[in-house]
Amino acid sequence: MVWLGERKGRFNPDWPRVRAFILDRDGHRCQWPVEDDYGRVRLCGAYANQVDHKKRDPVCDDDSPENLWALCDRHHSYKTELEAAEQRRENRRRRAEAKWYRHPAFH
Repeated sequence: MVWLGERKGRFNPDWPRVRAFILDRDGHRCQWPVEDDYGRVRLCGAYANQVDHKKRDPVCDDDSPENLWALCDRHHSYKTELEAAEQRRENRRRRAEAKWYRHPAFH
């Protein structure tokens, strides 16, 4: 996985224990909220073998139990893609802003 290279230095050495705790706490069931046709929200409940941060922090991962949840493969991939798309939008915005301020009028 690509993220291991950039996170390896700040990766929680106790992660296997934390991961096992979260999976046990959540009963190995996906905690992703799913809305049915009537607007009722329930948890996905599919088999979960992945633990993810609810709120990501690019500087420091918050490995507190309140910020971790068990997710199935499908919802973990979906959440990761949402975060990646958000980061791509932010990168485009930053590049456009940097290009704007490189204009000779600002020098």
